[in-house]
Amino acid sequence: MTAPQILSVVLLLAVLVVAIGRRMNIGVLALAAALPVLAVSGFDAKAMYTAFPGDIFVLIAGVSLLFAHLERSGALALVVDRVYAAIGDRHGLLPWAGFAIGAALSTAGAFSTAPIAFLVPMIAHVGVRAPRMFLLSELAVVIGANSAGLSPLNPTGAVVRTAADKAGVHYSGWGLWAVSMAVAVTVVVILQALTALARRRGHPVEATPAPAAADEQGGPSNRWYMAASGAALIAFVALVVLAGTDVGVTAICLAALLQIAFPTAADERALLARIPWNSILLLCGLLTYLGLMQKIGTMDSIAEILRHLGTGALLILVIAYLTALLCNIESSTLGVLGLMTPIAFAAFGHTGVVFWVTAAICVPSALMVMNPIHVAGTLIIGNTAPDEQDRLFRRLLTLAGALAATAPGLLSLIPIALL
Repeated sequence: MTAPQILSVVLLLAVLVVAIGRRMNIGVLALAAALPVLAVSGFDAKAMYTAFPGDIFVLIAGVSLLFAHLERSGALALVVDRVYAAIGDRHGLLPWAGFAIGAALSTAGAFSTAPIAFLVPMIAHVGVRAPRMFLLSELAVVIGANSAGLSPLNPTGAVVRTAADKAGVHYSGWGLWAVSMAVAVTVVVILQALTALARRRGHPVEATPAPAAADEQGGPSNRWYMAASGAALIAFVALVVLAGTDVGVTAICLAALLQIAFPTAADERALLARIPWNSILLLCGLLTYLGLMQKIGTMDSIAEILRHLGTGALLILVIAYLTALLCNIESSTLGVLGLMTPIAFAAFGHTGVVFWVTAAICVPSALMVMNPIHVAGTLIIGNTAPDEQDRLFRRLLTLAGALAATAPGLLSLIPIALL
């Protein structure tokens, strides 16, 4: 490796250490690290900016705006309320209702943080009536929403697809989503069985929703705005899936039409505040820096080193477990996958097991989201009774650790067996 390439790797490691240790935005640090790399390599900064992921920027902003209309109009709350009303006293179905709603929203393109942030308090409100199912229902919605993020319509799935395209790798996007959902269903089934077993043995694994969790989700009572928002979501899915239009541009167009049609109900400041600007900065900064590394040849050198190490079982396990570890200590699954998938594609892109290697890396990462240092885990704890929060913190940390220890290894068995 050349001096600029070595420097780019060293600075990337420094960025990760500082971001995790100081809880700083990786995107900001990555863009700052680009300056010394540009200076040492003599590379033109204008060429670096061609790596800026404009399509990802538009996708996250557009989909977030569209789903902000759904939430603000009250359409989303209406659907959720009717689902839970239909369940009634069949409390065993409560976790699966939240799982299905969260998974459906993320599959349709919602950045997973949005449905999680909306549904966790909503489920806590339902949990007041069914406290025995509260914790399991919260975990189910978080797992469902985040696991469905590997949908090709979702920003997370788009990040993996972008990394694959840059590496010249082809895989089934919907196939990866299907594997992720199958694993998510399995995890929730196991959690439900363990909860029932613990209850029968007199050791219930339960938590109590906080009284403040009973607050209702509200929005403007404009029925036309509500109906138009629901129609926009249906049109979005139809245009993207059936007509093949661009996800981000389609979402932006529909969101803009709603804004024009309902300027009073759709307050622009409130809508723009729903865009996850921190995540956009993180992802765009990191991917721009990785693009710079690609242009100066660092990624090719890493791929060559990995080829010398081989493409065997040990390498699959190392990449899979390293990804799960980073997802546990870094709150952005999106950023971690943006970092790790190019390495995986460089090592296994030319093999016949690339799809299953991708699954072994990406699918477990979605399960780490209940870690209490993540947004989802924090929301669950925040909607739990104060005197139970410390105990729940340890419980969620243990659960995330158990999944990080088992899921990557189990999923890695498939590509290892196929080698």
